[in-house]
Amino acid sequence: MKKSGRDRRPYVKPVTRIELPQINVKARVILLVVFLAIGVVALITGMMSMLSTEPGWQQIEVNPQERNCSGDFVFYYDFTDSDSATAEHKQLNNLYSQLTTSAYQIFTADEQISDVGNVYTLNAHVNEIVTVDPVLYQALELLVSSGSRYPFLAPVNVEYNRVFIAENDDEAARYDPIKSPQLQPYIRQTAAYAADPDMVSLELMGNNQARLNVAQEYLDYGRENEIETYFDFDWMKNAFIVDYMAQQLQSQGFTKGYLASYDGFTRNLDSRGVEYGVNVFHLQGVDLYQPAQLIYDTPMSIVNLRSYAMSDLDRWHYYSYASGETLTIFLDPADGMSKSSIDTLTCYSESMGCAQILMEAAPVFIADAFSEERLLDMAGENVYSVWCRGTVVRHTDPKDRIALVSDGGLVYTIEQALAS
Repeated sequence: MKKSGRDRRPYVKPVTRIELPQINVKARVILLVVFLAIGVVALITGMMSMLSTEPGWQQIEVNPQERNCSGDFVFYYDFTDSDSATAEHKQLNNLYSQLTTSAYQIFTADEQISDVGNVYTLNAHVNEIVTVDPVLYQALELLVSSGSRYPFLAPVNVEYNRVFIAENDDEAARYDPIKSPQLQPYIRQTAAYAADPDMVSLELMGNNQARLNVAQEYLDYGRENEIETYFDFDWMKNAFIVDYMAQQLQSQGFTKGYLASYDGFTRNLDSRGVEYGVNVFHLQGVDLYQPAQLIYDTPMSIVNLRSYAMSDLDRWHYYSYASGETLTIFLDPADGMSKSSIDTLTCYSESMGCAQILMEAAPVFIADAFSEERLLDMAGENVYSVWCRGTVVRHTDPKDRIALVSDGGLVYTIEQALAS
């Protein structure tokens, strides 16, 4: 395998220690955040055993033989009704290990993998027809049909990544496009190229064949500015990966559990009527509250977008200054600037995967102004949303699955948003 020099991310294991720079978290919320850093907490009725081969709920680990993406996810499964928890656990462990390895190899833009047509392959063969993995091709189809331009911001993301790995505020400010006027012309010009389909686009030919088209003008600009990657899923990647792994697990009959990524993408596979809950967060100034929960008992895809860090792994998507300002990886294709229209937006669906939901939710979250109207339109497509305004928890769910939770802080109320 050939590895490029662009990936400065180490291979890491999941963590449960939570840090919220510049955010004062209420004591009761801290207890809940252990699993909520990845956007989900399970309210399980019945016994919860963590012994590796005993019936009950277990966290599924991987066999770390090859580089994989397991450090971004947790996977919990219920062996309560299993005839042989030990045998089923072993089978699931092997399958999950295989899936996290395959997902890493397919979606990486930083590593050439033998016999795998991946994101790296597209960038290494610009303006050439290449055969990509069927899983990647399916993801590209969704991107093309949605018209999403976020993955084409890959060169701009590289600049923001310099901020996220900064050791101090002075270093971060030097690379922060918002704080460094000298960087803004490059960011805006690169974003303009990325937003223009005539400059860069994906072309799909069927039979898993694709081409990353880059105009000569943009290629010349790229050479002048040492651009190596024109397309990368980047922060969106885990939405596609969790869908891929969920689909494979379901196809092999493993449906009594849930997968969740640290950055807010969750697939619950459980159709037994077991009750689960997802905490709804709200950032008021520097205080983080948990005023409500989404309670559900069906298979569900959940996307949580937030403008603040919640775990150690979030350092790859956020930088918090001592002043309290936070820079995020959520970039607007219109100008390449980091922005969030609201502090927290949770969208969910029983019929769509996380990647499909993200295509709908991202333009609402990454915007100068928040649009409830668009969320109401999404509800008509069976994608429901919950968010907070002041001390009001608003949602678009006709099933009223949002329940208030008292955390000893502010008093919240619930309102369902309705079309005018």
